[in-house]
Amino acid sequence: MNTRTSFNVALLFTLGLALLIAPATFAHDGKHPDAPNPSPNATVSQEVGYGNVSIEYGRPGVKGREGKIWGELVKSGDDPRPWGGGANGNAVITFEEDVKINGKDLAAGSYGLLVDAGDDTWTFIFSKNAKKLGILSYKSEQDALRVEAKVEKANAQEWLAYEFEKTGELTATVNLHWENVKAGFTIEAPDHRKK
Repeated sequence: MNTRTSFNVALLFTLGLALLIAPATFAHDGKHPDAPNPSPNATVSQEVGYGNVSIEYGRPGVKGREGKIWGELVKSGDDPRPWGGGANGNAVITFEEDVKINGKDLAAGSYGLLVDAGDDTWTFIFSKNAKKLGILSYKSEQDALRVEAKVEKANAQEWLAYEFEKTGELTATVNLHWENVKAGFTIEAPDHRKK
């Protein structure tokens, strides 16, 4: 092996090693490579009827921004894109079987779970674009379903959370709870005992 070939092999090895190390080293902000994710990712799931429903999302914190989350950090009306329902991209919800959301049919599969967060009413949007960064290329034509929800006052919640409340054998309510409000939708699974 000549000197030039040895140099090229060494260069390729060094570049390859740098590419492997860099993503782990600069995962968050580059200043503090060992810092935890400021909006940690989470997954919550619940069996509803005969199938599982799961939601993957990032959990931002209020972090001293009381009174500035809704209407400032999460805007509505003037932004053509809805909010991603969390951090680190949009939330993704997956249904193992066909369901009804607030009484409306939705096929089994994964959806981007987006929110148009108004003052008194939120619209939950189930987008056919189920990519975690689908919010960046949001198009209303990809909406599979939209349902409205009343906003309710709630106990203080520092870290955004999706919460399942089991309401029956075939039903559950999902609430998005952050800061001092929550809103949600109902899920109803089909009853396979019926012929």
